[in-house]
Amino acid sequence: MRLLLSSFDSPASDVKSAEMSHAKGNVRKGSQRLSGLCAFAPLREIFFALLFATSLTAQEPADLVEARQALLSKALTDSQKVTEQYVLALAARETALAAAGDYEQAKQFQQRRQQLEAIYQGVESTNAVALSLVGTRLMGSAQASGESLGNFRSSGSGVEWSLFRLTPGKYRLEFEANMTDAPVAFASAKLQPQEKAVFEFGEVTGLASASNNRVSVEIARSADETTFAKVQSAEMTFTRTPLTLRLVAASGYPANILRLRGLKLVPVTEAAPLAQTEPVDAKAALEALRSTLASELAEAQKAVLDAYRTELEQIASKNQNEVKTELKRLERLAEKKDEKPRFSPPRSLADATGHLDGFDEVIEATLADGEPETGDRFNVLHEGRERKVRLLWVVCPPVKSDDKSLSSVATRFRIDTEDALAVGRAAQEFTAGYLRGKKLRLVAKPPREGTDYLEALVFLPEVGLYQNVLIDQGLAALYVPPGNKSGMGENTLLKSLFAREQAAKTRVPPSGAWALSHEHPSKK
Repeated sequence: MRLLLSSFDSPASDVKSAEMSHAKGNVRKGSQRLSGLCAFAPLREIFFALLFATSLTAQEPADLVEARQALLSKALTDSQKVTEQYVLALAARETALAAAGDYEQAKQFQQRRQQLEAIYQGVESTNAVALSLVGTRLMGSAQASGESLGNFRSSGSGVEWSLFRLTPGKYRLEFEANMTDAPVAFASAKLQPQEKAVFEFGEVTGLASASNNRVSVEIARSADETTFAKVQSAEMTFTRTPLTLRLVAASGYPANILRLRGLKLVPVTEAAPLAQTEPVDAKAALEALRSTLASELAEAQKAVLDAYRTELEQIASKNQNEVKTELKRLERLAEKKDEKPRFSPPRSLADATGHLDGFDEVIEATLADGEPETGDRFNVLHEGRERKVRLLWVVCPPVKSDDKSLSSVATRFRIDTEDALAVGRAAQEFTAGYLRGKKLRLVAKPPREGTDYLEALVFLPEVGLYQNVLIDQGLAALYVPPGNKSGMGENTLLKSLFAREQAAKTRVPPSGAWALSHEHPSKK
């Protein structure tokens, strides 16, 4: 406290004898010392210390007093935003403690919150939502000039905010108003100036709760045309967004000049009352909810699976192989109902494709130890068993010069075989690093006769289809075997892969192998 007041200690006689520049210099020094204290001293102590210091300056020059008042105002404004956020946090903690039955602690939080709120009693909130007049719809005779609204000569004159976005909660309308008598030449001789004006404000809605969203505000006549009075409405409750807000005059005021400015919605901070409640055994309640939920889910799943099984049996005559595969999947699902649910394709895949006909199952797996065979061929571990996987619909260059596919893949990328081998080794290293340690989701076709590879779509959590990643990097090319019969879901995925390949080719610079292509300008 002594440090705070030291910047204002100079006796009045010294201040009078000093030049004004010297006085202003002392104020600047006091401002710097106060700024350092604002980060550490409680706001209440700073506030009252400044008031005490101000009371000692009755004999000081007017410029010095004015500078000190400006310093006080700035200290309050700079700290107000943080304080309001702290008040909200205190209110939330107070509510949580009250709900938990710790009323002594909750009372302490309540007292601290009320102390901080008292500091800014009557000070404008920084959380207020401004109601700008730009882009609004003016009604009746109302006119807008900058951020000022006026000319309420007819009933229903006002302004409307359409599709206004507002966080649901309780608010008060606040603004400044000036109401004076109109000149005789402007006002009608038959009408007399009114002592007060009434405005209606609220949400334009047909909901039954509309009464909670509409209020009336009164504006009294001002002493002169330069005096603006602060107007505050009753509380309103808004429950949805966006919404339409409307402010209109309840009647016309042709014999008065009304000006409204600084329209804003100020949130109302509430804290829950400290009601005495019985302690709740959270663990027991959670277990009861978990048991109930599991029972309801099992019952709902059984009904759905039975209906689905009946539907599959009805169409089995036309698509026997696909139906048998699906029935096996349902049997596994019923047998392992107590286990964690299996991975399913990401929602984006399901939304885009609907379903993938003929695919056997969805499994969880991890990349096996050792180096992948190529970028698109590698081994995975699933339930203690190692399986060979080949990525479906894409091909990466081989890593061995005697591989029979080297020439065809090099032709596909339109690159030399030496470059193809280099790209193949890069794809092999990329797959090893990218997939290592991650949970893989495999949506696989039934294995073909004569091959031990599982042709699959591979998904990664929060990434999606791994084929997309290789295509984007220019490390793999799209490859669809001749005579491939694709369903609607597969066609959608293939179109997406084709679009990604075209983008990898045409971006500047091209991705991966496409930058080495003979068609690239640098190769011509």
